Amino acid sequence: MLRKAFIFTVGLLMLAPVALSAGETAMNPVELLFNSRHMDLVPKENEVQYKFERTGSDEKLLGQNFTDNVRVGVKNVGEKGERDIKVTVFSGERQRPVVEHEALTINPIFIWFLDRSVDNYRLMSGGSQPYLKGMFSRSFSDAGKTTTEPTKLEFNGKTVDAIKITVLPYKDDAAKDKMQGFEVSKFTIIVSKDVPGYFHTLVAHIESTQKGTSKVEEKVSMVSLGAAK
Repeated sequence: MLRKAFIFTVGLLMLAPVALSAGETAMNPVELLFNSRHMDLVPKENEVQYKFERTGSDEKLLGQNFTDNVRVGVKNVGEKGERDIKVTVFSGERQRPVVEHEALTINPIFIWFLDRSVDNYRLMSGGSQPYLKGMFSRSFSDAGKTTTEPTKLEFNGKTVDAIKITVLPYKDDAAKDKMQGFEVSKFTIIVSKDVPGYFHTLVAHIESTQKGTSKVEEKVSMVSLGAAK
């Protein structure tokens, strides 16, 4: 059940504020991302399709730029609304082994994005993956590193309310002198209760302040909801 992914989730739930007002809860990134039921708007035997786009400044060093898709499908819905979910990452020769999870309410696209973002950051900046993952997870409860703001987006022919969450997980990090200027890297997440699967856009923008260094951006965008394949 997303055992690896829940490293993020468990750590963040422990860091969540004990008491929040209704207004604070509505804009608190930990509440928005980890305590919300992302999959409630995805019916049984339906799937959410996402467009994945990778753009790097140096394909020889960073690998090929490409566009593909990620599909998150609901196989079954339990009595309490929990979902059995199938995740298909990429297609054709790039396709990874299909992964299935039981009894989830969180959308695994989010955890997949976080894990991939940390992996990409480590490859470019260096450093320990456990350290980088820990700092990333704790940044969601750090007001100096994470901001939230209301926004609007166009979905399914309508303008809907959304929230934009911007994270600079390595800003002012104690180890930033070892990060080769990549501590300025930014991660943006846009969520809406009017979007099936909850996540509309996730963007990892990894770059350095040092001249001549490479940069990479990965973007995941919600495309459609339809019958599972």
